[in-house]
Amino acid sequence: MSFFTRSGSASQPVNISRRSFLTAAGMTAIALPILAACGSPAGGTSSFSAPDVKPPTEFAGRTNVVIWSPWSGNNHEVFTGVLDGFNRSQTDIYAEVQQFNGYDGVTEKIAAGLQARQIPDIGVFSDVSWNKFFLNDTLEPLDGYFDKNFGRGAFNERLFDEGVVRGESFWLPFGRSTPLFYYNKEIFAAAGLPDRAPATWDEFRSWGKQITGQNYNGNSLKMRAYTGADDWYMQGLVWNFGGAISEGLDVTVDSAAAIAAAEFDRAVVNDDKSGYLAQDVNNDFMNGQVATITNSTGSLTGLIKGSPFEVGAGFLPQQKTHGVPTGGAGLGIMKNASPERKDAAAQVLAYLSGEEASSTWTVGTGYLPSTIAAANSTKVRQVMADNPSYKLAVDQLELARQPDPVRRYVQSTIIEMRTAIQKLYTENADPAATLKATATKLRADTESVRKVYESKVA
Repeated sequence: MSFFTRSGSASQPVNISRRSFLTAAGMTAIALPILAACGSPAGGTSSFSAPDVKPPTEFAGRTNVVIWSPWSGNNHEVFTGVLDGFNRSQTDIYAEVQQFNGYDGVTEKIAAGLQARQIPDIGVFSDVSWNKFFLNDTLEPLDGYFDKNFGRGAFNERLFDEGVVRGESFWLPFGRSTPLFYYNKEIFAAAGLPDRAPATWDEFRSWGKQITGQNYNGNSLKMRAYTGADDWYMQGLVWNFGGAISEGLDVTVDSAAAIAAAEFDRAVVNDDKSGYLAQDVNNDFMNGQVATITNSTGSLTGLIKGSPFEVGAGFLPQQKTHGVPTGGAGLGIMKNASPERKDAAAQVLAYLSGEEASSTWTVGTGYLPSTIAAANSTKVRQVMADNPSYKLAVDQLELARQPDPVRRYVQSTIIEMRTAIQKLYTENADPAATLKATATKLRADTESVRKVYESKVA
């Protein structure tokens, strides 16, 4: 076990400017006008082609199903392994995973594919991207594909309902998550801190002042690595302080409560010097440069495998109230795929919803067990018994809720929120002025979708 003392360091966390972070994260690409690109062009379903697929010889001659996925690393390996199980379980369909750069990469590619009239059969959509494709009639209603073994009753009801609009399902939970608080147990123990996550954000800030500047394996520690792309986390923090990004489509991100949340993060980074904007929070955490991070449930397995120390995990800290957003991914079938491809895609979804596939995915990644069969499986129960951290997200789900509607349905919300939090971190920007500017932009953009939202959703 490595302990630390207050001293200098051989390695410092890298502080990234907002300009360099925007470039590295490809933030300009995220501004692609998805709503404009998603409209169903004239010409009918049959005019949409599928991406090229080159099946291995053993799977040649089948109906091909193309899945566009955001996952890399460990999660990609698990996902492709599960799909290989599907391919070997029958002789009619070959499912191929084509990987893109995160949720934004998939969203951009599908939007461009709709314009180019070449689309996958299944898209892995984030919890805040599928809604926009729904508004533009490019997602297939799924209820007609359900049977007694595949449908509402197979899923965690809480998660399933997030993909339902006016009684019709368009998005099935797979890879669902909540954020967890991760910490380095060696660092906490050496600092004399309890072996748990902070109960409140005030406690987190106090602990951060104890840890920041200490030496750990040659690194001068910070308390937390932030990512300027994490508007998901900011959604929860705004709730923590009693605010919201919106009430329905009415933007409230410039309320006093939301400003208090923004001020908290600004102060941690710029006054306490306990936090910093990182290029890759998981890598910095596993390399011992930072004591804590907040990240998806789906990072759990990778962090445990990749860290040379024992990883602790806990619920998100509270403030005035709970602030836990659900997140992660789900699966949707593209409406403009051919009927044959859509039927085949539905069989893939049915397989992924079965006990073996869904439990293997949960255990291999740390994502929530989205199906009842997975939650009750011996495989999932055993891993939760062996490491209670895997049960945390399931327990925390009782406190969680969907992100606010503006974040789900208004295209510019994610980029505007990311721009705001990067200004707080790297420019020490005034929270009130920053969020006022964000709210002004979002109120204007909200009006462009209000009519279709009210006709289809509200």
